[in-house]
Amino acid sequence: MDAERLMSQYPELEYKFEPLMPEVQKGLIIDQVVYLNPDQRSEELTCTVAEEISHYLTSSGDITDLKKQEARKQEAKARRFAATMLIKPEDFIEIHKEGLDALWECAAHLEVTEEVLRTAIAEYSRKFPRGLTYGGYVMFFRPNGTISMLQPF
Repeated sequence: MDAERLMSQYPELEYKFEPLMPEVQKGLIIDQVVYLNPDQRSEELTCTVAEEISHYLTSSGDITDLKKQEARKQEAKARRFAATMLIKPEDFIEIHKEGLDALWECAAHLEVTEEVLRTAIAEYSRKFPRGLTYGGYVMFFRPNGTISMLQPF
């Protein structure tokens, strides 16, 4: 999924590219306006849009001060939500069928950052500690970032 397609799924939000954003800040949502740093690679932009949409769907209040525990919790929740918004179980099946196994290869194939892929694997590991059966496969997500795929006979 690319940034443009994600944006089209949430037309109630306004998306603005803000060239004056600090280099370290990729995105920010205020009310229903998503401000995006235009100096991002395509896969970074997609991940940023997903995270800001996740904040829209899951966060409340001003969470810009990450020194506060509640802000950090909401930030982490939005990141996990965004990762699983972008990477679905069928994507892991596709990666398996393509014979990809290096993290960077898988992330490049899915057009996401390696960080988002790691976050997705960790979240699926947390949600499905005993494995996930999907599309004729059994997937085991491990906290160390590895995945095992079994296809029953």
